Amino acid sequence: MRVAVVGGGITGLSCAYYLGRAGIDAIVFDPAPGGFIGTITIDGCILETGPESWLAAKPWAEELIREIGMGDRLTGSNDAQRRTYVLRQGRFVTLPEGLQMLVPTRIAPVIQTHLFGWETKVRMGLEIFRSPRAFPDRSVADFVEDHFGSEAVEYLAEPLLAGVYGGSPYDLSAASVLPKFVEYEQRFGSVVVGTLRDKRKPTGQSIFKSLRGGVGTLIDALVSRVNVVRAPVEAIAPGWSVFAEGGWQNFDHVVVACGANRAAPLTAAVDPVLSELLGAIPHSGSSIWTFGYHREDIRHPLDAFGFLVPKPERGAIMACTWLQTKWLGRVPPDKAVFRCFSTDQDVTREASETELRRLMGIDAEPIFAVNHRWPASMPQYTVGHTERIRAVQARIADIPGLHLAGNAYNGIGIPDCVRSAKQAADAITAG
Repeated sequence: MRVAVVGGGITGLSCAYYLGRAGIDAIVFDPAPGGFIGTITIDGCILETGPESWLAAKPWAEELIREIGMGDRLTGSNDAQRRTYVLRQGRFVTLPEGLQMLVPTRIAPVIQTHLFGWETKVRMGLEIFRSPRAFPDRSVADFVEDHFGSEAVEYLAEPLLAGVYGGSPYDLSAASVLPKFVEYEQRFGSVVVGTLRDKRKPTGQSIFKSLRGGVGTLIDALVSRVNVVRAPVEAIAPGWSVFAEGGWQNFDHVVVACGANRAAPLTAAVDPVLSELLGAIPHSGSSIWTFGYHREDIRHPLDAFGFLVPKPERGAIMACTWLQTKWLGRVPPDKAVFRCFSTDQDVTREASETELRRLMGIDAEPIFAVNHRWPASMPQYTVGHTERIRAVQARIADIPGLHLAGNAYNGIGIPDCVRSAKQAADAITAG
């Protein structure tokens, strides 16, 4: 059996690995394997070109890492200093302790915070008295405003989700982005009650996981274990064959793991309806400016993971990670590194640097600045996403030999991609 894997990001590489483990000949086609995951080192600082970590609660990435013998390289975030600032009226305000994503679970921090006014605090307190109710799919903004008020949308939901999904809470689907909280709403009425009932005991492990040498080392390890052809697939034909390297090549199965926006034109000749469904999944881009400074030039205490900038306060930066605090051992003691995220992929160095220096009170020039832009890289789980994916899955079920995998369907994180890859590989091996 021969399988073509179209796309060599974390999904495609993982899929090829699982297929190879089962004794199946899989070939990954990608001119630049790794996608937007990569690691570089500048002046002794370990920097990521794209995602820097994943949620430890999702096990699939860690399972893969341990399976390929990299378990000893796993590292956790420095949760002893796990706090996040939110910019409010030009000042850094600490995100209240006890938040489970968007849901407050402790009374005192909510009462004491300056992030919300008293009207919002009262709404949060009274939310526990809601009765169970089911709604049609609605936006995250509508969901959060219904439970906690509009201020919670602007200063909690919007900055938190903008950094994860690169999208607006007014467009993102609550059922797809916050499925657990929607379930709580249906079961208990109150998402606070649901969160408290399901609250797990502390495990002692960090909330985020990564690799000591950077996430890019996982890509390197997978590339060394699979067959990669550094060329794009230009067309797919039923049968199955792919056009790459100037000619058609025959396969028994094709796994399209290159993102829904790139899968749409490739599947047009196979199933126009499927192509249209995939093309209806919107994507946003992103830009990451990473600035390095001499530590002695930074007066502001680096006592948090970083800060978020809500839309009413936003300029060129949506979120900023203080790398040396979040990840011990990645930045030498005499340096400080700030990773500035924006969904404006055209944001300039001048704009990002000027805003960072203003917010952090920095007078010195950076010792390095590096930029990575990723256009149309972040799928948007907009209202109706669940139904769109059901329709996609129904079409795929009627096309034997064609498989979809990636972050556009049922989860955008690295573990979700690995799970999606394994599901595609398992479907092929079982068939």
